[in-house]
Amino acid sequence: MPDLTDIEFERELSGHATCSRAVAAFAAPKPFVLAGDTAHYAPDLLVNVRHIKLEISINPKTKRIAGSATHYLSAINDGVRSVTFDAAEMRISGVTVGGKAVKYDYADPHLRIDFGRALKAGVEVEVAITYEAEPRRGLYFVAPDKDYPKKPLHAWTQGQDEDSRHWYPCIDFPNHRQSTEVIVTMPAGMISIGNGALKSTKAARGGSTTYHWLMETPHVTYLLSQIVGDFAEITHNVDGVPLQYYGPRGREGDLERTLKRTPEMLRFFNEVTGAKYPYARYAQTFVADFIFGGMENISATTLTDTSLLDKRASLDADSDGLLAHEFAHQWFGDLLTCRDWSHGWLNEGFATYFEALFTEH
Repeated sequence: MPDLTDIEFERELSGHATCSRAVAAFAAPKPFVLAGDTAHYAPDLLVNVRHIKLEISINPKTKRIAGSATHYLSAINDGVRSVTFDAAEMRISGVTVGGKAVKYDYADPHLRIDFGRALKAGVEVEVAITYEAEPRRGLYFVAPDKDYPKKPLHAWTQGQDEDSRHWYPCIDFPNHRQSTEVIVTMPAGMISIGNGALKSTKAARGGSTTYHWLMETPHVTYLLSQIVGDFAEITHNVDGVPLQYYGPRGREGDLERTLKRTPEMLRFFNEVTGAKYPYARYAQTFVADFIFGGMENISATTLTDTSLLDKRASLDADSDGLLAHEFAHQWFGDLLTCRDWSHGWLNEGFATYFEALFTEH
């Protein structure tokens, strides 16, 4: 570089700095926003829900759910006097706080509950809601009809994005987590497939059966699920993790064939993530008329029965991509979840990436 006077040197530096700032501004990341879009933010939380206990009955024949939802919660700050839950198309018959009836206002889809006093931060109270519903979303009922007389009779839930509010009152958004417990009663001849560990089963008079499920790992509300019906069940224990396969009776061979790489997926994801599968067991259930390919409900994935392959179909295709995608979600999407839906692409992006990693493997 030729000799420069002090003034010329400062001008040279200034020119480079201006250019650098222009380049930096041009290269800086910019939000991908479509014309007319508005910003959406996660709702503010007034309470912290530690645990949800559902005591419900589900009857696929009557297409009805009824029971109670108890939230064990505490105020985040002093002075909280009410809480609002999401509850769509329900009939609310009563609300108690600490066992005492309280005032509430239900303006579908919001249930506002008056505590009757100002809560102190961190002090836990039990809020129990008695309700019933015939859901049109969130909880779906499948039954044979004149056009499809061989269709099975069962029911299954689908919570993502914000449809859990159709089958139980909750704060239906992914910016908080709680453990859950479901005590569900169903007609004779049916079983329940839920989340976490099965604590007990009990037969009652009249032939109904009650299942008690407990998911101890805190999770977001859209991942709570329930399936009720008559299913074949196969269990394999792989490295201490029970792997459960559920599907139509008489198709046990198809279950084994379609899901045969599940043990390999478990071992591969354990290794590549560095975090061992974190739940009591992993269930995969094939249901009729499912609205997606699959859904990664925590510890219990729901799958469309169109991905259950018979011997002939398996010569031409497999369902490994779908199965790996939903299994990977148990880490990315379930154990780690987006705070609001603007980051939902991270849930799907990680699952799709790990699906590709397994395909490469």
